Amino acid sequence: MSHSVVLGYDGSQCSAAALDEAVALAHGLGHSEVVIVYCHEPPPGLSCELDPGCAAAKELRDYERGVEEDVQPMLHAAAERVRGAGVQSEVLLVWDDPARALIRIADERGSRVIVVGSHGEGPLAGALHHCTPYELLHRSSIPVLVVPHRH
Repeated sequence: MSHSVVLGYDGSQCSAAALDEAVALAHGLGHSEVVIVYCHEPPPGLSCELDPGCAAAKELRDYERGVEEDVQPMLHAAAERVRGAGVQSEVLLVWDDPARALIRIADERGSRVIVVGSHGEGPLAGALHHCTPYELLHRSSIPVLVVPHRH
């Protein structure tokens, strides 16, 4: 039976520490893969579900393509690091609220654990808007491992 470890990853030093922990967990579970999930919420004003032909929808598609091009090398490097440790990896780029997306993917994969860094977007991120680790701990029925950044 294969088990996946879902990793919330954003390329920060903190998520790099989480990546190492996810690999160690995958090794411990045996026959595991690490699902590397990069979550990105579209900026306000660029969601236009009603009419795919509207200007905002085109702008959103262009925006998403730009983000994909920006983050692909970073995600590719993360996947290589996981594979280099002898663990299978998969990369998902998701346009959704990070906590909601990570819980959904972990549910779909029957994952044993969700791994995230204690903060990804800088120390003020949690104060300025929502804090993904905090939300996960309160909303997930799957165990969540929050990995601190090691200086």
